[in-house]
Order: sequence, then structure tokens, then C-alpha cells
Amino acid sequence: METLLTLATLTAAVRLAVPVAMAALGELVTERAGVLNLGLEGMMLSGGLAGYLVTLASGSPWIGILGGLAVGAFCGAVFAVLVVVVQANQIVTGLAFTLLALSATTYLYERSYAIGQSPPRIPRLSMPPLVALVLVALVVVWFVLNRTTAGLVLGAAGEAPEAVDALGYRVDRVRFAATVAGGALGGLAGAMLVCGPLGLFVQNVTAGRGWVALALVVFARWRPVPCVLGALLFGFCDAAQLRLQGTATAVPYEVFLALPYLVTLVALMVRARDSRTPRALAVPFVRGGT
Repeated sequence: METLLTLATLTAAVRLAVPVAMAALGELVTERAGVLNLGLEGMMLSGGLAGYLVTLASGSPWIGILGGLAVGAFCGAVFAVLVVVVQANQIVTGLAFTLLALSATTYLYERSYAIGQSPPRIPRLSMPPLVALVLVALVVVWFVLNRTTAGLVLGAAGEAPEAVDALGYRVDRVRFAATVAGGALGGLAGAMLVCGPLGLFVQNVTAGRGWVALALVVFARWRPVPCVLGALLFGFCDAAQLRLQGTATAVPYEVFLALPYLVTLVALMVRARDSRTPRALAVPFVRGGT
């Protein structure tokens, strides 16, 4: 146990938790408004590729971060058009979006450099600015959701959209804005992963972190602070499994790879028994409907 609780392991835990925490905060905003975004993994991938290519072109990881944010917002807008305006099935649309993003990012990445040429690395951001970004996002999300009229309306859109409509607010506009904001944070999370710890984009670079972020929102019962704490738990398990792989053991390395996801699943199962799911989550709203 002492081997795991080293400064290097704890530092790695924070580094691995940062993009997951940002993505979870984005998904929390979207779900509190009543939209289930299963395309989050795809938005992280899209933001990661944008961050890599923009950084490669500009030489600045900060500009790359902004590129990931912008692409994530665009993806969120496309998703919002489909599920809020057109009112397509949110689950099917989200899964399709992620599958499409996985294929599209792989194709665009491979087309961005010559065949046989090693993809170049990009300048990386240090951890303190990335941690600061997560803390700023946490404070802003918490404040907006709990201390502003806009946050109260957003939360009501996921709990009682009929009441929001009766007060004169447009539920579709509230949900559209929340989905764009969540997509922007998801894209930012992908860019932070690529422009921060990795400094490189590879196929399926997010490795399921978008799905973990989705689970953490449920684990946190749709509250911002527990979202970030859950991401830290995932990051610690991920860092621990990397450390354990380097030890002399007969246990297959695949077991260690599954450790952070297994712990996240167990934590989700324990917390989900007392879930506070928004009552109108994934339920389309039709004005004047029954």
C-alpha cells in the first residue's frame, strides 16, 4: 500500500483525473437540463483531435485548448439540433455520434500526416494550469446551478419542463444551450488530455473516459463537487494500475487495466441505489403535449 501512496502516484492520479473531471462537469450541466448526451466520448475525441491539430499548426497548446473547446461546442450544437429540435432518440443518437466520431477522428488524423511518417509531438501544458481550469469550471458550474436564476431554470428544465414553460421560458432553448455548454466542456476535456499529459493524438485516445464521465455524473447524484471527487478516485485507480503493472507479478496486465473501470462501476452501483435522476432526463418536451 505504501508503494501506491507515493507522491508520484498521487501526482499521476491528478493528471489522469483532470480531463475526466472536466467532461463530467459538462455532462452534468447537460443532464440537469434533461438531455442525456451519450455522445460525450465522441465529443472528447473530436476536441482532442482539434486540440492536437490546432496546436500543431499554431505551436501554442493554449490555442489548441481553445480549438478543442470550439469543436466541442459545435458538436454539442449538432447533437442539440438532433435531440432537442428534431427530437431524435437521445440514446440512439448519442451512440451513433460516438461511433461516427471515432471513425472520423481516426480518418482525419491519418490524413493529417504522410503515410509512414511518425506523428509529431506537440508542446504540452503543465499540470497546474490544467488543474486551475478544472477548479474554475467547478466553481462556475456550482455557482450557476445553485446561485443564479439561469441555473434554477436549467435544473427545472430537467425536473419539471412544464413548469418552466408555464413561467414563459423556452424549454428547447434552455436544453439547447445546456447541451452546447456540455459539449464545449467535453471538447475541452479531450483537448486537455492531448495538450496536457500526452502531447500526442492516437486512435481512440480517450479510451472510454467519456463513458466514465457519464457514470460519474450518476455517482455524484448530479452534483458538481462529487463529480470532481469521483474523477479523482478514477484517476487514483488508473495511476495505481500503471504502478502495479511495473511490479513483479503473475497477474495478467489486462486485470490491472480494468481496475479503474471496475472501481468506477462498483462505486456507481453503490451510489445509484439512492439516485436523484432528473425526472425529465431523456424525455422530449412538446409544448402543449400530454
